[in-house]
Amino acid sequence: MHRDLANDPTRAGWLRTVSWLRNGGVPDTPHPASPQPGSTRPHDSTSLTLRPPPTIHILDRPTPRTAAISWSDAGACHYGYQIWDMVPSKRDGICVLTGSTIRTGDLIYTPRVDEPSPINAGEMIAAAFVDA
Repeated sequence: MHRDLANDPTRAGWLRTVSWLRNGGVPDTPHPASPQPGSTRPHDSTSLTLRPPPTIHILDRPTPRTAAISWSDAGACHYGYQIWDMVPSKRDGICVLTGSTIRTGDLIYTPRVDEPSPINAGEMIAAAFVDA
């Protein structure tokens, strides 16, 4: 008997089990899924994501105002060598590398926006942590 896993109601339970095993028996804390930048879909506060955070590595500093980042987000995207530019933040946010608070005007690194825009275009890293 063949079943469509994408429409399987037990799939969410299976994903929680796999996540639990990957975390050494410590359950993930579900957090609201945030809409992708430029998404026209309204934010659904009832949707939860159990996906692990992205894996981020600073690979290189091609210039004093750029950083080459390796970004791997399970199930979303992988950028092996993505250029991020240092700019003042246009909004408050959270540093994806450390979880620290970023305020409007703080120096940050953010992905260079090309066509099409990268999936992680709205993310930011506090410049102090790249320059350290």
